[in-house]
Amino acid sequence: MELIKIEHLKKTKTFCLIHSKEINHNKESNINKRIIKSTNKADFIISNSAFTKNLAIKIGIDEKKIHVINPGINEPKKIENLSKIEAEKVYGEAFPKIITIARLDKRKGHDKILMLIKNLKPKFPKIRYVSVGSGDQEKNLIHLSKELSIDKEVIFLNNIKEDFKLALLAESNLFLMPTRKVNNSVEGFGISFIEAASYGISSIGGKEGGSSDAICHNKTGLICDGSDLNSIYNSVTTILQNEKFIKYGKEAKTFSENFHWNKIVKKYLNLIN
Repeated sequence: MELIKIEHLKKTKTFCLIHSKEINHNKESNINKRIIKSTNKADFIISNSAFTKNLAIKIGIDEKKIHVINPGINEPKKIENLSKIEAEKVYGEAFPKIITIARLDKRKGHDKILMLIKNLKPKFPKIRYVSVGSGDQEKNLIHLSKELSIDKEVIFLNNIKEDFKLALLAESNLFLMPTRKVNNSVEGFGISFIEAASYGISSIGGKEGGSSDAICHNKTGLICDGSDLNSIYNSVTTILQNEKFIKYGKEAKTFSENFHWNKIVKKYLNLIN
């Protein structure tokens, strides 16, 4: 939760930016009461997704103050040739080339993805999965990939250069992050889906949380049940059929333009004009 002030035409307005994880506490609990007290001080409460708005209303935040403004992204940058070549070497002749760029947290669904890769391998013997990110699940996930005998199909990377990361994303066929709810932790939006879309890459995300603000189901990607391996499997095989991922990727790129910062900032300014 972030509190910011914007001065425009000699008007000072206070905005409180809310995400899902930090407000997802039981109503009337001490932390919930502190959240209500803090948000009441703001002129505008900005929710990062429709999901987060509904959650905020449920836990008692003033509905009249809440406005949904999704996070913004920078316009896609041109990728250097050296990074492109390096990314091509990582994937080789693989298909499908699946990527996740996210912290290695339980709710991101990396464990389900590894089980998925195991199940997809007979159908797609040249499959390759790249996970970019670090987190407290890293050792468990590396162990699981070896246990499933897919360590040759799976690559874990972290602390890599931004341009190389973007090259890996741009060279992939699918961005996969089947998020799910773990205790009170849930994905509020999923900016990674929009960043993938900006490079023409379609996504599959989980139904829990705000992924549906970032993925237009059956248009820019698919929404699945991130807790159900069969749902993830069916979504991935569906999007790979008849090269749907290419069609969805084109739609995703156009959709991502709605999230460029110049358009997002205007939404803030429109509130105070």
